Formats: sequence, C-alpha cells, structure tokens
Amino acid sequence: MQEVLGIALRLIAFLGEGLRSVAPVIGILLVFQLLVLRQPLENWREIAFGLVLTVVGLVVFLRGLEIGLTPLGESASNALAGRGSLSLVVVFGVALGYGATLAEPALRILAEQVENLTAGALGSTLFVQTVAVGVALGLAVGAARIVLGVETTPFFIPALALALVLTFFAPERYTGLAFDAALATTGPVTVPLAIALGSGLALALDRGDVLIFGFGLVAFAALGPILCVLALGIYLGSPSGG
Repeated sequence: MQEVLGIALRLIAFLGEGLRSVAPVIGILLVFQLLVLRQPLENWREIAFGLVLTVVGLVVFLRGLEIGLTPLGESASNALAGRGSLSLVVVFGVALGYGATLAEPALRILAEQVENLTAGALGSTLFVQTVAVGVALGLAVGAARIVLGVETTPFFIPALALALVLTFFAPERYTGLAFDAALATTGPVTVPLAIALGSGLALALDRGDVLIFGFGLVAFAALGPILCVLALGIYLGSPSGG
C-alpha cells in the first residue's frame, strides 16, 4: 500500500511539473480569447481533452529523456572519449545530429507548413533532409572541436560571418526560414543529446573548464541548418537550380 501511495505521489508531482510548464501559455491564450477578444471557445471539450493530453505527453516525454535518452547519450560520449578516435567522434556526431533532427516534432510541423504555404515548391522531405544534414555537420564540427581541445570562438566567428554573407545571396524568402529552422530543430530531442555529448566528451577527456569546452554544441547544431537552408535557397534560386 505504501508503495502504491509513493508511486501515486510521484505521478502527481510529475503531472504538476508538466502543468506548470504549459500553464502560462494556456493562461495567456485563454485570457486573450475570453477577456480581450471576447470570443467563446468552440469545441471546448475537445480543447480541454487536448490540453490534458499535452500535459501527460509532456511529462512522459521529459521523464523518458531524463531516465533513458540523456544517460544513453552520456554513456556513448564516455565510450567515444575512451577510444580517442577523432574520426569515430565525427561519425558519431553526424549520425546523432541527423537522427535527432528527424525525431524533432517541431521541425516536422514547420516543414509541413512550408510545403503547404509554398504549394509544394519546397517539399517537406527536402526541407527536413537539408536541416538534418546541417545539424549533423554542426554536431560533428562541435564534437571534433572538443576532442582537439579548441575553444569555441575560432569556430563561431567564421560560421557567423559565412551565414551573414549567405543572407545577401539567398532569396529573401529563405532567410527567415533558415533561422526558424535552426530554432525548430534545437528542441527537446536534439538539445539534451547535444549537451550530453558535449559535457560527456569534455569530462571524459579532462578538458578542464567544462563551461568552455563542454558547451556550444547546441549553437553548432543551430548554425548548421542556417547555413544549409541558405545554401539551398541560393541553389534553388539560381537558373541551374530551377
């Protein structure tokens, strides 16, 4: 009986955490809908049921990351560091970045919206694959930097400069899309794995200040899609690219 009570209390605590996460957004939407716009809620039962599913799904997802995916990423990072192979770390970064991107729900939503709004001119598959390649390359470069013991700035400045240059050559419609893609892909799947990879490699390789060498992979994962989507825009906007 005590065991069941303990499980129930933990479950309530987890649900409370999930509710606190989404309550501000729900509150703002309801205030504007009911008090500011003075519009009644249509299908309020379905909306209420959907909100309950959102809270439960968020709790389950975050707990799964905490006890499953993140420890697995840290374990793999420690094992990679033990091998001491730069090429293996790069390959792992590419595979992890690519796979994590395909699992990002926000990116799927963005890709479907892009395909609908462009009437299929930019398909969701091409967009997702472009972003996935960008994240894969970003994580590979970021992981290689940790193995080589190089600080972040020498990589960031050229990458940011290149992104700035590409914005002048890419069609305007791809500029905002590139930066939105970077935010959409650095979500609840990619971010924990990137942090686990970076901190795991830095700690296992004894790089000293973990804040210098262990972090920055999320930024690399965001810069990669920006560069790739801008490059895609330049290619598709050119005569040879159609």
